[in-house]
Amino acid sequence: MTALATDAGRDAAQVPVGDTDTFRRACAQFPTGVAVITTSVDGECFGSTVNAFTSLTLEPPQVLVCLADSSRTWAAIERSRTFVVNLLADDQGDLARLFATKDPDKFSRVAHRPSQSGPLLTGTVGRFACDLADAIRNHSHWILVGRVSTLSVDPDVEPLLFFRGRMRG
Repeated sequence: MTALATDAGRDAAQVPVGDTDTFRRACAQFPTGVAVITTSVDGECFGSTVNAFTSLTLEPPQVLVCLADSSRTWAAIERSRTFVVNLLADDQGDLARLFATKDPDKFSRVAHRPSQSGPLLTGTVGRFACDLADAIRNHSHWILVGRVSTLSVDPDVEPLLFFRGRMRG
């Protein structure tokens, strides 16, 4: 296993990736927000936890999300052509862990309300309702481009963060 190169904040020596654990540990040095991507098809709700989310363009307003190609949520988005990005609040770590599972009954245990784009989780920092503008397959994942149709934010709520392999409020 290749160790991560460190030198107390200076430019670290470059090391070969070596294995997936080294790559994962290196990526964990970048803090990200935590979101749950939701959609619904024929009355059935689907959702997955992601930390691969970012704004993409301002005109038109678009966001980017990545989901595993094996994800039931991705399969449902492919059918519905819509999804919601629910940005989790600092006290919603349990929600993040629940939506990271394959549990088919996730929505029976969380407060949410329906919308045209998918379930809106309550108590979040914000939500982006999106129409699927594009989907690009890359190895084991789909890169989804969502055109934002509506959004809501609560600037008084602190976000849930993922950093060094742990969720933090």
